[in-house]
Amino acid sequence: MLKYICKRLLLSVLILLGVSLILFVLIQNMPSSFAENKINEMNAGGAIVDQATKDAIMKMYDMSYGEWLMRIVTLDFGESFTQSMPVVDVIKRDMFVSFLVAAIATVFEFMIAIPLGITAATHQYSFRDYFVTVLVMIGISLPSFFFAQVLKGIFSSGLGILPSSGLGDATQSATGFAYVLEYVKYLVLPILTVVILSIGGRMRMTRTNMLEVLNSDYIRTARAKGLKERVVIFKHAFRNTMIPLVTSLAGLLPSLFSGAIITEQVFDLPGIGNTAYDAMIVGDVPVIMGYNMFLALLSIIGVLLADLMYAVVDPRVKLQ
Repeated sequence: MLKYICKRLLLSVLILLGVSLILFVLIQNMPSSFAENKINEMNAGGAIVDQATKDAIMKMYDMSYGEWLMRIVTLDFGESFTQSMPVVDVIKRDMFVSFLVAAIATVFEFMIAIPLGITAATHQYSFRDYFVTVLVMIGISLPSFFFAQVLKGIFSSGLGILPSSGLGDATQSATGFAYVLEYVKYLVLPILTVVILSIGGRMRMTRTNMLEVLNSDYIRTARAKGLKERVVIFKHAFRNTMIPLVTSLAGLLPSLFSGAIITEQVFDLPGIGNTAYDAMIVGDVPVIMGYNMFLALLSIIGVLLADLMYAVVDPRVKLQ
């Protein structure tokens, strides 16, 4: 196990180097340049921008790959052009909101999707199965920006029971539990949006894998021995169904911290996804590069954890 982990860590370093090179080349060829936009704004404001000032701004913007690589090694991604603070601090500041929304949504997603997927598989072609299929189609088909606007129209504009955007009211003076409750009200619609749009894929995966396992020989043998159906389903069938689910967990870790960019935009949440989108629009290179390297690192960690979980779920898997 230790030898396997060391090999994967060495491979992860090579992957991160490749990601950093690709990311550097792509960012350097962005159509939007913060330096050029800044110079154009100064010209539009009536200021006379001499060549020395232009060179100073472009020098701040330009960076060689060697300098970028050294920053990665020292975890110094530079300073945000627009927010005048280190990129690491920007990520730390905005990461909590995105993590809170994603973590709560993920818990509800698994609590809803997996039981529904199991009941659809064990009652194939019944009303339950068709009901789950409809939910899957809704979750997969609806665009997040459209569904978020529908929820805002119903619960905010229509019923007026939930706020439509932001994360708190500046005029709110509540403290203690009342403050927490007020804070939670702003997260209900974003979490609901993420949950409903994500359970479809998870339910479909659970149902498909469960049906495949239920048709296996060892399941028929377990039933022939007279085991209770509940034992057959949850002790024997579901454990093998968990193997593909573990594979999907590789992308869970980066999704917890990456932020739902479109959802955060619609609900105007101060999350890391919203910040990354704004940085992309204005060409804030340090934030864009730091954010993407952060996600690349989380993705590698997520894949490693998923591989380790295989040995836990399936004793036949030996990591060497």
